[in-house]
Amino acid sequence: MTELGSEVIVPHGVLERFCSAALSSRGVREDVREHVVRSLTETSLRGVDSHGLELLPHYVRALDSGRINPVPAYRFDETSPSTARLDADHTFGHAAGAEAMSRAVDLARASGTGAVAVFNSTHFGAAAYFAFIAARANMIGMSFTHADSLMLSYGGSRPFFGTNPICFAAPIEGEDPFCLDMATTRVSWNKVRRHREAGLRLPPGWACDDRGEPTSEPASAAALLPIGDYKGFGLAMIVEILCSLLTGAPNGRDILRMYADPIDQKRYLGHFFIAIDVARFEDVAIFKRRLRALIDAVRSEPPKSGDTPVMVPGDPEKRKLSRRLLEGIPISRAIFEEYRAIGGAIGFAWSGIA
Repeated sequence: MTELGSEVIVPHGVLERFCSAALSSRGVREDVREHVVRSLTETSLRGVDSHGLELLPHYVRALDSGRINPVPAYRFDETSPSTARLDADHTFGHAAGAEAMSRAVDLARASGTGAVAVFNSTHFGAAAYFAFIAARANMIGMSFTHADSLMLSYGGSRPFFGTNPICFAAPIEGEDPFCLDMATTRVSWNKVRRHREAGLRLPPGWACDDRGEPTSEPASAAALLPIGDYKGFGLAMIVEILCSLLTGAPNGRDILRMYADPIDQKRYLGHFFIAIDVARFEDVAIFKRRLRALIDAVRSEPPKSGDTPVMVPGDPEKRKLSRRLLEGIPISRAIFEEYRAIGGAIGFAWSGIA
């Protein structure tokens, strides 16, 4: 483990062991714990720090307060040969989502497509984790979740929908799956929080104040701006329909806030997962080869700048993954101090860190 400026660089294996130990100390069941650890670690390895390991201290507080159930009793209701509902029993969204997507894959193997709605859940981290489950089974995977109100409504002065991400993944010949994982806002709220903690100004187009006016001051940020103005706002509403109206979950401003509301209260979040069996439409090997050819063609397009090649969605994350597997994962000093406090209480030793 090494320090770099205000960051601590830690090998991913050490972070996996710490995360597992922290969750185990709170009585998190093994199958649930494995998905949370894997999701957080893979997400940070891919460079999506806002939804990776830096969330662990918040999750520990949510466990200690009773918001998150460490030992859920899932209830799975198959409503047709290709559809189902899953009651997550207020456990980690990472584990409930993985269970739901695995069930969606099983339904798709039998019926060609599978769709599973999840309710009574909590924050599920990065949507890519679930879409990858389908893609690694030679299927197209899609995952969605709603979130508490953070996106400024188009033409409005306050937020109604959340960041409401959309994720699509598909298998490729010769490399990790293609993956588009995008919020319907320009950035996540965690990025605003990190800028606030570091005393940094926000880039243009990220956030607005409580009057709906754009702001570069993180302390004044009250809502996030949608991608593409009304288009991002419309996409967020589609996700809300899938994740609240099809699941019976609360929506819009009725969703309990992740940070601002009392952490001992349940959030009742909804998610939605789709798996599509590629083999029902095209030979899998042909599909994967053609997708590889499509991606290679895009990557070979002439760049505007010689320093920045044309990339497809997921390429920056693949580059980060290669580097971080070798070099370790950067953790902010503030988050690492929280790790040390958690680790000290359970006897976890951070070798090489004073």
